[in-house]
Amino acid sequence: MSFIEPRKLEVLSRPFFIVTEGMADAYFVDELLKHKAITKCSVGCPSKDSAGGMGKPAFGKYLLGMQTARARKTSVNLQGLLVIADADENPAKSFKDVTDALDNAQFPKPTDPFQVQDINGFRSAVYLIPAQGETGTLEHLLLRATFLKSQGLEQCLAQFSECTGGLKSTDANSNAKMRMSVLAGAFCKGNPWCSAGLMWKDEGNPVPIDSKAFDALSAFIVQFSD
Repeated sequence: MSFIEPRKLEVLSRPFFIVTEGMADAYFVDELLKHKAITKCSVGCPSKDSAGGMGKPAFGKYLLGMQTARARKTSVNLQGLLVIADADENPAKSFKDVTDALDNAQFPKPTDPFQVQDINGFRSAVYLIPAQGETGTLEHLLLRATFLKSQGLEQCLAQFSECTGGLKSTDANSNAKMRMSVLAGAFCKGNPWCSAGLMWKDEGNPVPIDSKAFDALSAFIVQFSD
């Protein structure tokens, strides 16, 4: 079972909706929802089909599309919206980018990240990954979970990065994405070319979905949808 909505959103099928930056994030959240047996949430993200692009710049158009879908009689009553986005190098800016998009699409916006706020009967929340008080992206969180399970991999990847020059030639976010791609290629025997999104379908996936690294996000989603 998947809680991922179609790329082109027509109707809302569940009372709580989680918006992510892209499909890799959506697949990860989908796995968390299944693992935690959270059934009242669906997850979607902007795409070229639905919003002309991906990431935070496409949130505005995607959220407007959600309002259109929300108004259809075949949609369920939407009770809450959670946006999960990368903190990147500047969490404050990332939060403002998200809340500006919510505001422009006339969705209630929270005053602070990492809080579920009830605004006129509608739950609104923003969660910045990897975690509160940190910079980075989804890949930083996935790597953390992987290293907690297999500590030797962190040193192995550091040596690989140093040897190839990747450690010196990329910023922190790009380096994390490179390391996660290397891990996916090394462990996903069924599809060595797979991405951080597609690896969940491979038996060799190195990221344990039951990792303690995901506890804070899982608890937040439960709080949001309970």
